[in-house]
Order: sequence, then C-alpha cells, then structure tokens
Amino acid sequence: MIRKKIHSINNIFLAWQKANLNKKNILLVGSNLSPEDESDIKNRLIFYCPGTSLATSSSFWAYFSRKPVLLSGCTHLINPRMDGIRAGIFNIDSHTNHADGWVWSDLAVLCSGKSMDPVLTKKIFSKRIELLKKEKLSKCYLFGTGPSLGKADTRDWSDGYRVVCNTIVRNKSLWNHIDPHFIVAGDAIYHFGHTSFAKTFRQDLALRLAETDTYFLYPDLFDPIIQRELNEFSERLIPIPVRSRNQLDQDLTVTFTLPGLDNVLPLLLLPVGCTLSNNIFLWGFDGRAPDDTLFWSNSVTESYPELLDELKKAHPAFFDHFVPREDPYKYVKDVHGDILENCLTAAEKNGFHFTMMHHSWTPVLQKRVNNE
Repeated sequence: MIRKKIHSINNIFLAWQKANLNKKNILLVGSNLSPEDESDIKNRLIFYCPGTSLATSSSFWAYFSRKPVLLSGCTHLINPRMDGIRAGIFNIDSHTNHADGWVWSDLAVLCSGKSMDPVLTKKIFSKRIELLKKEKLSKCYLFGTGPSLGKADTRDWSDGYRVVCNTIVRNKSLWNHIDPHFIVAGDAIYHFGHTSFAKTFRQDLALRLAETDTYFLYPDLFDPIIQRELNEFSERLIPIPVRSRNQLDQDLTVTFTLPGLDNVLPLLLLPVGCTLSNNIFLWGFDGRAPDDTLFWSNSVTESYPELLDELKKAHPAFFDHFVPREDPYKYVKDVHGDILENCLTAAEKNGFHFTMMHHSWTPVLQKRVNNE
C-alpha cells in the first residue's frame, strides 16, 4: 500500500514537471559525440519537433534545468534512481537504443503540446464501423505486404471488408483494385520517422487517401506527425491509444484501445478485422522464407527496397536487436510465435475464425491455411 502511494505521488510529480518543461529549448547531453553526430541529431530534432532549439549541456546543469534532455552516448543523465524522478529525459542514441524511433515520437508528443481527444476519435471510428456494417458483408480480408500481395489483383475482394497495411500505398493500381476501407501502420521508423523510407510512405499514403474513402488507423503516439503532414484528411485519421493487453477480438467501438503487441498484424490488423467480422481471411502474410534476410521478404512493388539501406544506417540498434546475426528468427518468433498463437486460439474460442488464404512460412498461420 505504501509503495503504491509513493508510486502515485511520483507519477503526479513527474506529470507536473512534464507540464512545466520549456518545450522550445532542448538540451543535448552526450559522450564522445562527433560534429557529424550532433548534426544528425539536430536534423532529426527539426523533423520531430520543428521550431525548437538544441544546445549541448553538462549532465548536472541539464538535470536541474526545466528543459527536455536528449541523451546520446550515455545511458543515464545522473543515475537510474535520480533519473526516475526527473521528467523529460530521452535516450535517442540510435547505436545503443533499439527503440530510439519511439523515443523521438515521445518527444514529438511532448513538444507538440497537443493531445488527441480519444472520445471524439472513437465516435468518428464507431460511426464509420456502423456505416460499413450496414453492407452486411460476411467476412473481412486482411492484407500483409509479403510477396503474395503482388498477386492480389487476380481476384475480386468486394465480398468482404478490406483492411490493408502500410507500404501497399506504393502501388496505385492495386490500392484502387482492393479499394480498402481501412489502412493501418504502426512502426515508428518505417512509417513515422525522418528517413526517406518513412517520408516516401507518407507521401504515397496522401496520394492514395485522395483516391478512395479509406480511413487511416495508427497508434496515437504518432499523431503529432500525422496531423502535421496529413491534416487535409483529418476527418479520416484515427489515432488509437495502445494498452498492455493481448486480446485481439475486443470490439474497438466498445474498448477503444489497441493491444500492446509489436507487429502490425496483432497490433492493428486483427483488432480492426475482429471489430468488423467474425470471419477473418488473410492474404500477403508469406512469413520468413529460409533464404530471406532481415525480417522477411516484401512484395517489391508494394515496398521501398531501394530506400532500406538508409533506414538501416539511421537505426542500427533497431536491426541489431530484432534481427541479430546469431538469431535471425528472433523477431518472427517473438511476434508470430506463441503469443500470436495464444491470441488467435483465445479468439477462436470466442467464435472467431481465421483463414490463411495461401502458403505461409509462419507456422501459426500455415496451420490455418485454406486447403480447399
């Protein structure tokens, strides 16, 4: 009981500090930073928090300032205990922190000074779902970006609701053939970051949103960036809070939160699909073939392979962590292994059906393949 009270008091204190930070002036505390390192950090700050300034500082001075602090080349500002009672510390070191893209997005939320209204957003989303369900379609199609996605133009998808993800936006013809009801994206560096890969994705997304009446769903952490760049589609932008739960089949019109799972399939596609229908069909989830590199192969015409090297260079710790040389299947096992199997099994007990429409190298999905 005492620990809970102390924790609650500390959270209140941190929230008060956070609200009173000088969000226009950022301090950088680093170790052995080269001029190139500092220039790179400044360029990233311009993207994530336009209109802010950056100055280097000692750790002692930064700790007692009322400014957000960026860490690079060091793990802590003072030490873990002291840092725990100081709001506004951001470890943005892309060489050591695999989550640096998410940390930059946290900073963007702080600097924007704006917060989404989940009540209003939920109403917009629920109204869209209500309208779609009047079509009384019996199934929902979910589309991944594996090599099989390129073959999706060989059939008609109009007998079901359609939810696509991320870089399909590159293919104008396929986008319009599927005519999706929703598009989702959820990765900080691939879709919401500062690199050419992420920027090109958002530019193509804007073009595709202008062609169809598709709504864009994404974790609310990335809302400042999306609202800034895609404001002309504001009535179709749906940021959703993420919470630590593993249930995929919870109706988003009732509980407007996403499960805290680290892949677009369980994080966004399946929750949206289960909100629309009890019968879910999957296409484009080829999985990681034996000769694949990185996470898995993507359909070339629905991705940006020519921009991948820049992305890898900008976030080396991300790739070292999720696809280490000694265990290249680490990410696949983590996100498409036991956790996904348990989630799907639980949903199936609640009356949901999942059908993989073609071969997949992912065992969890292959066991649900349609063999007809």
